Amino acid sequence: MSPRPGLNKQKLVDAAIELANQGGVESVTMHALAKRLEVRPPSLYNHIKSLEDLRQQLASVAIIELYNNMEKVAKGKEAFEAISAISKAYIAFAHKHPGLYEATLIKSDNNVLAVKETGDKMVQLFKEVLAVYHLGEEETIHLIRGLRSILHGFATLEKKSGFGIPVNINESLEYVLHTYFNGIKQG
Repeated sequence: MSPRPGLNKQKLVDAAIELANQGGVESVTMHALAKRLEVRPPSLYNHIKSLEDLRQQLASVAIIELYNNMEKVAKGKEAFEAISAISKAYIAFAHKHPGLYEATLIKSDNNVLAVKETGDKMVQLFKEVLAVYHLGEEETIHLIRGLRSILHGFATLEKKSGFGIPVNINESLEYVLHTYFNGIKQG
């Protein structure tokens, strides 16, 4: 079967992103994608190897876009100001692109170099911002993991309407970040 004119890998990935943002990564199936693109499912295999391959492509797009957003807001800022900006960009990305954000959590296939390289760049960005605290390598990694956990939990709870008390959510985030990073200064 020859490829359908006008259909290519980028169009498949774009349609998969739309599906993911509407219904989550699990809603991205070959059947749903074919229906969205108005083709038969076998036609998709002219452009991608498998559903797993497509999900790896989603992970790649997601992590690159998330990193670019975080890097952009960190420019010209230091220490807590940079962390606050990065954190808000992370949560804004999760809100604006819920399915794509979910794709950042897909376990990466080692063959998708962009995911590993961008993940490494993301860790490096955090290391640079945290350098003002003069921490050791291992301690820095612990703090990065802790911050990611806070941000993921915050974004996930907010998406699921898990914050029902009528207190400003942005103020809560700022409070949590200040508390977390005040702990670094005291450590």
